[in-house]
Amino acid sequence: MTDGGSESTDSHFFVSYAQEDRVWAEWIAWTLEEAHYRVLIQAWDFAPGSNWVSGMQEGVTRAARTLAVLSADYARSVYGAAEWQAAWAADPAGQARKLLTVRVTECDRPGLLGQIVPVDVFGVDETVARAELLRAARLAVSGKRGKPALAPPFPPVMQTIPAPAPFPNASPAVWSVPWPRNPLFTGRDGELTAMASRLLSAEASVVVLPQTLHGLGGVGKTQLAVEYAYRHATDYDLVWWVPGESTALAMGALVDLASRVGVPATDSAQERITGLVEVLRRGEPFRRWLVVVDNAEAPSGLFGVLAVAGRSGHVLVTSRDPAWASWAQPVEVDVLPRADAIRLLRRGCERLTDAEAGRLAAALGDLPLALEQAGSWLAVTGMPAGTYERLLTDKTGELLARGRSAHYPLPVAAAWTIAVDGLDDPDAVGLLRLLARFGPEPVPLDLFSPAAEGLAEVPDVLADMVHDPLAFSDRVATVCRLGLVRATADGLVMHRLVQAVLREHTPAEHREQLRTAAHALLTAADPADPADPACWPRYTVLYPHVLAAGMLDTTDDAVRRLVLRLAEAFRSSGDYRTAASLSRQAYTRWTAQLGEDHPDTITAAHNLARVVREQGDYAAARALFDDVLTRRRRTLGEDHPDTITTAHNLARVVGDQGDYAAARSMLHDVLTRSQRVLGEDHPDTDIAAHELARVLGEQGDRAAARVLFDDVLTRRRRILGEDHPDTITTAHELARLVRDQGDYAAARVLFDDVLTRRRRILGEDHPDTLIAAGSLAGMARDQGDYAAARAMLDDVLTRSRRVLGEDHPDTIGAAHELAFAVRDQGDYTAARAMLDDVLTRSQRVLGDDHSSTIAAAHGLAGMVRDQGDHASARAMLDDVLTRSQRVLGEDHPLTISVRCTLAGISDAE
Repeated sequence: MTDGGSESTDSHFFVSYAQEDRVWAEWIAWTLEEAHYRVLIQAWDFAPGSNWVSGMQEGVTRAARTLAVLSADYARSVYGAAEWQAAWAADPAGQARKLLTVRVTECDRPGLLGQIVPVDVFGVDETVARAELLRAARLAVSGKRGKPALAPPFPPVMQTIPAPAPFPNASPAVWSVPWPRNPLFTGRDGELTAMASRLLSAEASVVVLPQTLHGLGGVGKTQLAVEYAYRHATDYDLVWWVPGESTALAMGALVDLASRVGVPATDSAQERITGLVEVLRRGEPFRRWLVVVDNAEAPSGLFGVLAVAGRSGHVLVTSRDPAWASWAQPVEVDVLPRADAIRLLRRGCERLTDAEAGRLAAALGDLPLALEQAGSWLAVTGMPAGTYERLLTDKTGELLARGRSAHYPLPVAAAWTIAVDGLDDPDAVGLLRLLARFGPEPVPLDLFSPAAEGLAEVPDVLADMVHDPLAFSDRVATVCRLGLVRATADGLVMHRLVQAVLREHTPAEHREQLRTAAHALLTAADPADPADPACWPRYTVLYPHVLAAGMLDTTDDAVRRLVLRLAEAFRSSGDYRTAASLSRQAYTRWTAQLGEDHPDTITAAHNLARVVREQGDYAAARALFDDVLTRRRRTLGEDHPDTITTAHNLARVVGDQGDYAAARSMLHDVLTRSQRVLGEDHPDTDIAAHELARVLGEQGDRAAARVLFDDVLTRRRRILGEDHPDTITTAHELARLVRDQGDYAAARVLFDDVLTRRRRILGEDHPDTLIAAGSLAGMARDQGDYAAARAMLDDVLTRSRRVLGEDHPDTIGAAHELAFAVRDQGDYTAARAMLDDVLTRSQRVLGDDHSSTIAAAHGLAGMVRDQGDHASARAMLDDVLTRSQRVLGEDHPLTISVRCTLAGISDAE
C-alpha cells in the first residue's frame, strides 16, 4: 500500500474525464493502479447495462478523491463540470486535497478550477509525466510533503502480457506509414468508429478478422487507412505499411519489416517472411501490431500474414476489388455525405460559399479525391466556382486531368483511364464504355438479358459476351475488380465522374455505336403500359438512364415513344413534378428538332397540358389544350381519336375553372363522337361519359349523374377490372354523389373500398389516395364522428402540402374540410382563421367566380354568423348568393344552401 493509503474498500481516486481524453485517462488510471492505488474509471468499471450516471454519482461520493483530466474538451463538458464541482464543494479550501487536476493539454482552468494547483503531464516524456503524476497522488493521499519518487523507465521492448496502457502521443516502437497525416481529411467518423470498434474493442478471447476497405478509385480508401493509423497509433506497438500493387512490392515491404523486428537474415525472402509471420503470430516482442496492405490487387493470404491476424494483431487491406470480402471482413467506402463534401471543398478553397460548394459537390458526385483536387485547383488558379462547374460539364476528363491531390499519386481522371488501358480484355473494356452511356443509378442486369430485343444493336465486340450469360458474368466480375463498377442488388453502378471520363476516353469512332446500343437496350425494356401501376417501378428505374443516354435528342420513333410513356407514367403515378419536367423538355426540344406539328411534338404538348392541369394551373393547362386541339384538328381531323382525347381534356379543364355549362356542352360532343368513332365499350368513350357525369353532378343534376356513373362503373368493372385506376375513380365519384344524395351508409361503404384499393395499388401519398382519404373523412364528419374526421383530415392536409404544395386546389380543398371539422368541435376562432386562409388562396388560385371559391366564401360567412356577427355574415352571403346564381344557376344545390343560410339569419334577427 502506498504511503497514506486508506484501508477501506472505497477507491483512492475517481478519474473524471471527457471522452475525447479517454486515452489520457486510461494511462493515468493504469499508472496509479501500478502504484497500488485503487482507481474508479468509467472506461473500465461502468460495464454495459449499468447506469453510468449512478456510477458517476458513486465515484464522486465514495472515492476519496476526484482526479480531473483537464483539457479544453473537459472544460466544456457538462458532466465533467458536475463531477469536479461536487468534489470542490466537499473541500472548498483544498485542505483534504479531494480534487486534483491533471492537465493533458495547454488550456485555461475555468472558474474555481483556477484555484487548484494542477499537475501537467503534457509536453514531457513519459518518465517525467509518470513521476509528476505519482508524486501528486502520493502527496494528496498522505496529506504531507513527500520526497519525489524516482521516475520509472519506459517498459522494455519485450513486453509482458497484458501490456500496460500506452503513454499518450508516444509513437509505436516500429512505425512505417509513407503518407503524412492529411490535414484536409474530413468526415468518415462513422467508418473510423466502426473500424476501431471491431479491431480494438473486442474481448481478449475474440479473434479479430482482417478488415478490407473496398470501393471506387478516388473514394478515399487509402486516406481512411492513413487516418486510422495516425488516430490509433498509440494503440499499437508496431504499424507497418505494405504496398499491395504487386507481389514484388509487398514482399519487399515485408522483408524490411522482418529486419526491423529482428528476424535473422537469410538468402530467401520467403524464409524471412515466414520468420516474420511467426513473430507476429507469437505477439512477442510486439503484442499489438497493425499491418496495412494498400491498393491490394487480387485477394491472397499475403504470405500467411492474414492468417495470424487475431486478438491483438490486425491487418487492414485497401482494395478496389470486392472479392476481398471472401478473405477479410468487408468495409464498403462510399462517397462522402453532402455536408462533409462541402466541408472538404471549403477546407481546400476557403473563398467558396456553402451554396457554391454544394453545387460543385453535387457535380463531382461527392467523390473525395475529385473534391480535394477541385478545391486545390480553385485555390491555386482563382477560377470562379461557376466556371469550374461549367467546364466540368463540357470538358470533364480534361478538367479532371489537371491538378492533383498531395495525397494521391495521380490526377483523378488518370487513375481511371490507366486502369481501363491496362485491361487485356476487349469485352470488359466494351462493357465499361457501354455502362458509361447510362446514368449513375443502378443499371438493371436484365437489360442485358439474351431475350432483350435491344441486343441486336449491341456492338460486335460485345455481342458474343452479352448472349452468353456466363461470359457476361465474368466481364462484370472483371470490371468490378477494377473498382470502376459496383454490383448491387439493383444492378451495376458506375460513378458519374467515371462515366464522364470514360465517355471522353472512348475512341470517337465507337461513340455513336455505343449510344445507339444504350438507346436500344432501354427501349427494349419499355413495359409499354404507363397507366398500369405494376409498370411504374420499371419506368422509375429507366428514367435516369433515358436522360443520361441522351434519348430526348433522337430521330428514332421508338425512343421517343419511350420518353412519352415515361412522362405519362410519372403523371399517372402522381409524380407531377417529374412528369412536367420531362414533358416540357421533350416539347421544347422536339419543337426545335421535329417541328411544332410533328405528331410526337403535339403529344408532348398534350402530356404537358395534362400534368399542368393536375398541378392545379388551370389557366395554363387550358391555353396548352387549346393550342393542341387546334393543331390536331388541322393535322388529324375532327374525328381522329387523338383529337377527341384532346377535346375531352379541354372540356375537363373548362369544368375545373367552374364553367360547367360550357364543359357540359363540350363533353356531350366528345361523348357522341367517341361512341360513333370508337364504340360504346372503348375505354376513351367511358372516360368521356365519366367526365360528363361529374359535370352533371357539379351542376346539381344528381339523378342524371348517378344513372351515368352507374353505367360507366358497370362497363369499367367488366372491361378494365375492379382494381384498374379508372374503375376506382368512377367508384369514388359515385360515392361522392351518393353522399350528396344523403345515403351516408352506402357512401361510406363505397369510400372505404375506394381508399383500401388506392392505398394498395397507388400508395399512401398518391394524390388520388389523398382525395379518397379526404372524402372518407368528410363522410365521418357527416355522420358526427368529429374526432376521427379531424385526425384523418390533419393527416391528409399534411400529406397534400408535402406532395402537391400549399396552393394546389386539392390542398386548399383539404384545408376547407379540416376547417369545418375544427368548427364542429367548437373551436370557432381557429376554424375562422383557417377559412380566411382558404378563401384567400381560392380567390388567388382559382378566381372569385370558381365554385370552390364560392363554397369557401359561403363557409366563412356561416362561421361569421356562428360567432354572432349577423350583419357581416348577411353582407357576405348577399355577395355569395349573387355569384352562385350567376355562375351555378338558381337551382344548384349550393345556391339553395346559401338561400337557406340567409333565411336562417333573418329568422335569428
